[in-house]
Amino acid sequence: MTLEQKVGQMFMLAFAGSTAQDAAALLRDHHVGACYLSNDNFVDPPQAAALAAELQALARAGSGIPALLAADQEGAWAVLTPHSCPGPGNMGLGATGSVEDTREMYSVFGQELRAAGLNADLAPAADVNSNPLNSIIGMRSFGEDPEAVARHVRAGVAGLHAAGVIAAAKHFPGHGDTIVDTHRGLARVDRDYQALLRRELVPFRAAIDSGVDIVMTSHILFPALDPDHPATLSPAILRDLLRGTMGFGGVVLTDSFNMGAVRRVSDPLDAVVQTVQAGADMVLLAEERYGDESGDYVERQAQLVAGLVAAVNIGRLPVSRVDDAVARILALKARYRLAGQPAAGARTPQDTVGSPAHREIERRVAEDAVVLVQNRGGVVPLNAARAQRIVVLSATDPEGYRRMAAGRGIGPNVVERPSDVASMEIRRRHPDAISLTLRDGEWEAQAGRMAAASAFVVMTEKFPLAGFDFPDESQHRLIRWLLSKHSAPVIVLACRDPYELAQFPDVDAYVCAVGYRPACVRAAVGVLFGEIAPRGRLPVSIPGLYPIGHGVTTSTWSP
Repeated sequence: MTLEQKVGQMFMLAFAGSTAQDAAALLRDHHVGACYLSNDNFVDPPQAAALAAELQALARAGSGIPALLAADQEGAWAVLTPHSCPGPGNMGLGATGSVEDTREMYSVFGQELRAAGLNADLAPAADVNSNPLNSIIGMRSFGEDPEAVARHVRAGVAGLHAAGVIAAAKHFPGHGDTIVDTHRGLARVDRDYQALLRRELVPFRAAIDSGVDIVMTSHILFPALDPDHPATLSPAILRDLLRGTMGFGGVVLTDSFNMGAVRRVSDPLDAVVQTVQAGADMVLLAEERYGDESGDYVERQAQLVAGLVAAVNIGRLPVSRVDDAVARILALKARYRLAGQPAAGARTPQDTVGSPAHREIERRVAEDAVVLVQNRGGVVPLNAARAQRIVVLSATDPEGYRRMAAGRGIGPNVVERPSDVASMEIRRRHPDAISLTLRDGEWEAQAGRMAAASAFVVMTEKFPLAGFDFPDESQHRLIRWLLSKHSAPVIVLACRDPYELAQFPDVDAYVCAVGYRPACVRAAVGVLFGEIAPRGRLPVSIPGLYPIGHGVTTSTWSP
């Protein structure tokens, strides 16, 4: 291989749009070894498979080596929605307590990605979410207990491997105890080494022991490990800890270099050279651009590839480090026999993605995940009297949906709003239920329609968005207003993580779907009406209220 071909293999780059036109130069001319694909690239499963086949043809025309084609399919973040089966997401899987649920769900992810022509999943997240204020991980984590997270990480890796798909544990050495979203800036974890060993590193050890193929680095400063460099740029963390102490022999992939934690702190080319010197094998630029950023993104990626070639030529980076990285990348591609994988047939994508069998697994797992966190006076399930005049309320700030759409295909990719699905499901059972979507401050104007309510069901939702916070304050203000103004039971149907209960602990009942996909919403509504018994347990603690493992059970459930 020429130097240019070798360096090209060390990049996983992204492009906008649903055709391979913008990727052609990267794959064919710059020999790029991997593509990050998002919902910005996908229209439906057949189109995804056709795009993947075209990308592989371009890769073979360039370096002659098949490309890694990867996506974030982890449940809370998902691609090919609404066609695929993302399930409840990692925190929902943690709520089930069942590693078999996780293995099955990740096997579904793998089968659906492979049917669409992809061969790698940038999952599972091995982060231990110990910080309730963590805006970017949250529901992407299996939970707060390191050993439980480790068990689910093992199961996720096993599920992907059973489907013949490459697995990646992220975000090393752990993104769960942060407040700063690294899409916006540099985060920091101030824990000593022994504390990191007991918590953050436990799931990554499990991932390595289970044969995970890739470990993705984080753009986070861990002063106990390296006081000067974030993990992505740290030889102490990548070479000494991950490679040396933990014995990882697979591919080290960086988190996206398009994130604010890198772009706002370092010169992009200088950071690329530093991360490879530190021990990274492959550099990711995942988010093709944020919002209305200029469209020269592909050209800037090509400049980074050329810049790394130049760094080798002038002696700044030894060619031996390049050879070491490329050897691991080629070994991974050979182990999965990417060169021999046929393109998906014309029927395979639509027969596999979202198949009835996969929908059934998703339904069952979503039902396992629902946690009845609080149920004062046994108001859930709703009896005939309380269901006589149900008022269903949603106060989601529409700005949140706009921010979600600005992610250009990365992130939750929610197509059906949870509040709409819940309202439809409730009205299907009780056609006379009143459903109101209220903007902040409109509550008094609608007080007359709420006056005779026998029960209020308030929908809450929140999504982990890259680079943005999803605003949920208006939902919480509505709930507190109801508690102060009305005597009818207030039941929160939460299609999100359960941390928010600390904002309104006096609600009569809190039914948490621990997920926002339609299957999760339907499962939570089933619990609300006593059709499904609550089986989930909190995978995280709610400070001041409930510990990990809490969940209300009852023997009064009937169809």
